[in-house]
Amino acid sequence: MTTVADQISSNNLTRGWNGQLGLTALGLEAARNHAAVQPVLTQLNVPFDRLVWKAQDYARSSLIKKQDAQDAGLEILPAKKTSRVDLNDLPVERFNELVESRDDRTRQVEVLRIRKIASQNLHLYMPAQLLVYGDPDSGEVELGLCVDGDLQPAHGLELAAAGAVVKLGISVARPEPRPTLAPDLEEQRVAIEQVEIIRAAGEQVAKSDGDPADKPQRVEDIAVRSVDVHEHPQLLNTALNGAKKRLLIIAPWVKGGVVNTDFVAALERRLRAGVEVHIGHGYGPDDSGSDDFALRKLNNLAARYDKLRVVRLQNTHAKILISDDLWVTTSFNWLSFRGDPNRTYRMEEGTLVQIPNEVDKAFKRYVDVLDADGVDPRERA
Repeated sequence: MTTVADQISSNNLTRGWNGQLGLTALGLEAARNHAAVQPVLTQLNVPFDRLVWKAQDYARSSLIKKQDAQDAGLEILPAKKTSRVDLNDLPVERFNELVESRDDRTRQVEVLRIRKIASQNLHLYMPAQLLVYGDPDSGEVELGLCVDGDLQPAHGLELAAAGAVVKLGISVARPEPRPTLAPDLEEQRVAIEQVEIIRAAGEQVAKSDGDPADKPQRVEDIAVRSVDVHEHPQLLNTALNGAKKRLLIIAPWVKGGVVNTDFVAALERRLRAGVEVHIGHGYGPDDSGSDDFALRKLNNLAARYDKLRVVRLQNTHAKILISDDLWVTTSFNWLSFRGDPNRTYRMEEGTLVQIPNEVDKAFKRYVDVLDADGVDPRERA
């Protein structure tokens, strides 16, 4: 009776003097429209996020294959479950939410029932940013996840529930002691706090309308100064894209997250420009801390260019970058972005020196180390 009352209220039905029901003109039109709409069987491609165990509306163009993710040095996050997805995991209400949020013509579709899952053989992966919150004193670590720049609270909760910190081998620790220099260079070294003051003062002058006669010192002009952890990738990128005569990098491990396609392309551009390049790596008895495919990229490039030398050191603790007349000695791992193969996160600090004769001496010293202690894969072959 409630349904009849609703239809009469909507002016789709009318009740005669004898109590019989009849369709109004509006009701007849509504009946024709409903009769014209027939359920059809169709296939909808909707990604299923195995971390939160829920269908999601990720753009297909944003998803990549597992091999591509591994080649890029990306970590594969643990799934909430290892079982196969079944129909109970795919409520109709969720599908209609996703369909309604789309901009294409599938918005006109209303899902009535899900009959079966067409295929579970294609596994694709969504690149995201893993946020690590750690306390070096207590060793406590929490994880967060950003997708397309947006924090995903549900994913963070599932990472905690899945024990992702342990599964991914993530830990935090106090910074390693920074490498010290000769006493005369240590005396000239400007500490990080003073560097930040000079940098901030320079930015304020650049933003002001005036041009004061007594401009503050520029960070770029400091002969010996501290380098904080966030500046290291920028220095490496500048060296890869701007070195004119020489480039030397020494680091224990080589990871695909750093030595990727862009890295190799930039390195090749330096080689074509005639830059002399030396890369040293190695820690422990083997290369288990490095990615094989990243090492292959470097060695393949070295096989094509005589000016590139890639050598394996027996056991290097040095983390060195020399680009033309700039030398950085640090505790930062230039070629891995990680403190060690177990992904221990530390705030690293280094020292930048741009005194030409000191850089020359350092360059010769480290080239001699590569000559004496290194093994060139081309010679080994």
